[in-house]
Amino acid sequence: MKEPIKLRKAQVRPIVDKVFPDYRGRKFKLEFTDAVVFSDLHWDGGSRNSYGFVRADGEMAFLPASSPWDCPFEGKKLPLPQNILVVQHTVVCGHDLGITIYAHPCWAPKLLEGR
Repeated sequence: MKEPIKLRKAQVRPIVDKVFPDYRGRKFKLEFTDAVVFSDLHWDGGSRNSYGFVRADGEMAFLPASSPWDCPFEGKKLPLPQNILVVQHTVVCGHDLGITIYAHPCWAPKLLEGR
C-alpha cells in the first residue's frame, strides 16, 4: 500500500468546505485507490469515521444514517467510480486525525501535476 500524499489546506479547501464545512483542522491527505472500505461509522471509544462524496459535477452525498447494530455499510469494500471523490474525516480516541480524500487512480497524473 502506498503512503498517502499530504496536501496543503489551500489545495483541498473547496472540497472540504463543501463536505465538512465545520472542519477547521490542518491535516489533509490524498490517496489514490479503486475501492474504499467503510469502517468505524459509529462512535465507539471516542473514534469514528465520517464519509462524504463529491461527484465531478459538484453534487454531494453522505452515507445514510443507520443504527450501529444494523449498518449495511460497515466493513464494506465498494469500488470507487472515476467521477466520485470520497472524503473521510477521522477521529481516533478523541484526537482529530484529519481529512483523507480518496480519488480513482485515473486522476493521479492530472492531480499530481497540480492542474
